[in-house]
Amino acid sequence: MRTPLILLSLVLLFTTFSPASAAEASVAFETAALPEGWTAAKGDFSVVDGVLVGKELAADKHPAVLAIPDPHKSSSISFKVKFDGAKGFSLSYNYAKGHLFRVNFDQAGLVLMLDKDKKDPASKQVVLAKNDLKPVAGEWVEMTCKVEGEKVVVTCGGVTLEGSDPKVSAEKDGYRFVVKGESISFDDVVFSSTK
Repeated sequence: MRTPLILLSLVLLFTTFSPASAAEASVAFETAALPEGWTAAKGDFSVVDGVLVGKELAADKHPAVLAIPDPHKSSSISFKVKFDGAKGFSLSYNYAKGHLFRVNFDQAGLVLMLDKDKKDPASKQVVLAKNDLKPVAGEWVEMTCKVEGEKVVVTCGGVTLEGSDPKVSAEKDGYRFVVKGESISFDDVVFSSTK
């Protein structure tokens, strides 16, 4: 009888205090304020009628960028996105050296790519996976991006992209919503991560 109790105690100990487990953050945009720590580096991001709306501002001469802090190595983020006149959207990941990788979603399709290193003139973007899926104006679509070590799995509108590269395993500082052009709406943002 002692052996099953010891085994049960060990299982509970390691599942309860596992460093791999992470709390999940869920954002429903029920107030007019942006969630704590979320910052618009460029453009305009505001909560309108219970959804987050991002818009590029012509004066910025740069796509709108919203930073969502969540330092991590592995993570999962999911959200709904709706194009309301924007040309494109990127879910971008940065690390200490700058841009790391991104998921682009626009009329060219759904693309998972490593970013070029702006400090290295010989560096180029590397496409890890792509699909012809295009956004439809006014329609909500769910996107999920899971990062586990050097592997990335993206699902969007019934399509799955997978890619991997050793650089992906670097410590990332969070997520960035990048809006190109007019507006895009976001809702039901949920994310979790491990260090």
